[in-house]
Amino acid sequence: MQDICVAAIATANRPGEPEANLAHHAAWVRRAADQGAELALFPELGVSGYWTDLRLWHVAEPVPGPSTAALERIARETGVVICAGIAEKAHDIVYNTQVLVGPAGFIGKSRKLHIPIPEYAYWRGGSEAPVYDIGKCKVGITICFDNWFCESSRLVTLQGAEVLLSPWVWATRTAETPEDTTAANRAWKEHAGRVFPARAYENGLFVVVVNESGPVDEKGFRYDGHPVCLVYDPQGHRIAESDDDATGEVLVVTTLRAEASAARRSEGHYHPKFRRPELYGALVE
Repeated sequence: MQDICVAAIATANRPGEPEANLAHHAAWVRRAADQGAELALFPELGVSGYWTDLRLWHVAEPVPGPSTAALERIARETGVVICAGIAEKAHDIVYNTQVLVGPAGFIGKSRKLHIPIPEYAYWRGGSEAPVYDIGKCKVGITICFDNWFCESSRLVTLQGAEVLLSPWVWATRTAETPEDTTAANRAWKEHAGRVFPARAYENGLFVVVVNESGPVDEKGFRYDGHPVCLVYDPQGHRIAESDDDATGEVLVVTTLRAEASAARRSEGHYHPKFRRPELYGALVE
C-alpha cells in the first residue's frame, strides 16, 4: 500500500434521476480533486437514487452501462478513482451495486450481499465480495447492511483488501430542527459506529464510511438524511469525520497513511494470522 488521499462525499440524490445525480457527482468530484483527493466514495445508490419503489426496475441499467461510462469520463477529467452506487439490471433482476472507475476506465463492481426487509422486494443480493487493486491500494466494498456482518469485511481482507469502502443510505431518526439534526447525526455515528472500529482493527483495514445526506423528492425536499462521513485507521481509531451539526451535503478529505497499515499488520497479534478455518464449518451450515 501507498499513501492515498480519499474523499467521503455525503450527497443528496434524486430518486429515479440518474442524469441529474451524475452531474451532481461530477461537481463534487471536481471539488474533492481540488483538495487533493485521489479516491472518492459516494453513498449507496447515489447515481440511480435510493428508491424502494418498483419504478426502480425501469431506472436500473447494465454495469458497465451508460452511467458507468459517464463516471469514467468524470474520472478521466479529474484523475480521481470514483466509487458510486447504481441500480444494476442483469437478466431483468436488479442489484444494488457500487461501481469502481478510474482515469483508465472501468475497474469493477460490487453488489450488496445482504438485503434487509425494507429492500427485499426491489433488489436481490450479490454472490461475490471482490477486491480491486487501484494502484496505491487494494479496496473492498461493503454496502450498508453488509457492514453488520463481520463475514463481509473478512471476505475482502482474505483477498488482500487494505481499504474498506462503506457506502450507506440509512436513517436513525427524522430531524426537524437544527438541534434535532445534531442529535440525529450523533445518534447515527454512535449506532453505526459500533461496528467500524472492530471491522478496522480485527482486519487491519482503513474503513471509509459515507451516508446519504438525504434523498430529494420531486419538489426538491430533502428528508430523513444524516450527512455523516467517518474514516477509521487499522487500529480502529477515528481519524476523520464530518461535523456533528452538519446539514446539507458534506465532503471530508483525508490521507490514509501506508505506515499505519504496515504497523497493524506487522504486529505479533494481528488477528488474521491466528485464524483456524478448520474450526469454522458451522459458519457456513
